[in-house]
Amino acid sequence: MQLELRHLRILKTIADAGSLTRAAAALGLSQPALTAQLRRIEQLLGREVFTRGRQGVTATPYGEFVLTRTRTIMANLDEILARGPESADPPAVRVGGADNHLVVGLLEQLTEVFPGARVSLRTEYFIRVLLDLVIGGALDVALVADYPGHELRRQPTFETGVVAVEPVFVALSAAHPLAARQEIDLPELAREPWAVPPSDGLGWPEHLLEVCAAAGFTPRAQYRMAEPGSRRQLIAAGRAVTACQALFRQDAEVAVRPLRGDPLSIRHLLVWNPASPVAARADEVLAAAREGYRRLLAPWRHDHPRLAARFPDG
Repeated sequence: MQLELRHLRILKTIADAGSLTRAAAALGLSQPALTAQLRRIEQLLGREVFTRGRQGVTATPYGEFVLTRTRTIMANLDEILARGPESADPPAVRVGGADNHLVVGLLEQLTEVFPGARVSLRTEYFIRVLLDLVIGGALDVALVADYPGHELRRQPTFETGVVAVEPVFVALSAAHPLAARQEIDLPELAREPWAVPPSDGLGWPEHLLEVCAAAGFTPRAQYRMAEPGSRRQLIAAGRAVTACQALFRQDAEVAVRPLRGDPLSIRHLLVWNPASPVAARADEVLAAAREGYRRLLAPWRHDHPRLAARFPDG
């Protein structure tokens, strides 16, 4: 038996679903059939990819290694299949990033840097996938993030520029007693159930786990999910807390609060392929990303003057 693309698709589906039951439904298989398939794949690899628990499945450290590379392979395959005769010529500017406001702000600014150009956008949660797409030439530029102790080092295959560094906040139910505070001490969240995303391949949630360990506790990661909307539903229901950016939407159900001393931080980076046509105007693109960040943050800074000093002016 050899490892095939269908095996990689099975692993990716299981990881994305977070449970064998949901993955089996997505793949049109019975759960026993999927379990048997997974067992054969793990036997072929010689190591466990997932651990099974009451809350579903979680990737092992080796599994994270496999899944990061699997997602890159599948992303490149999707790129090949999507490139039909009518799109044989690549878009003028191919942008990648996480599915957030920051990358949308960059798109708006790029229309000024490259007037009349076709600009495409590809979003991925897994930052390592975005980086691989830039290195492989499938993207010209991408907005990514790294964290203290997990800094992205410049390589011959890509170049980087810092867009902004900002503190990480926490989101919790507006009915939670701690929501009445102006800021929260991280150790006060030690007994809370957390909604934690899977590893993005570039330092999160590893940074969170390391900082929590330094504060004397291990967060109880009861829920593991990448989709912000799903995490938000859990938070609104009072079932979990989660680390988030300051711009995470808050309302009558969800409160977003800073952590005392800003123990967690995120660095937004622009990465580009030095062989891309965009590289010749990298300074302008980086300036556009910074301006997009500044404009995005401006309303929040106006509404939160007490916290504005924690953020760059842009």
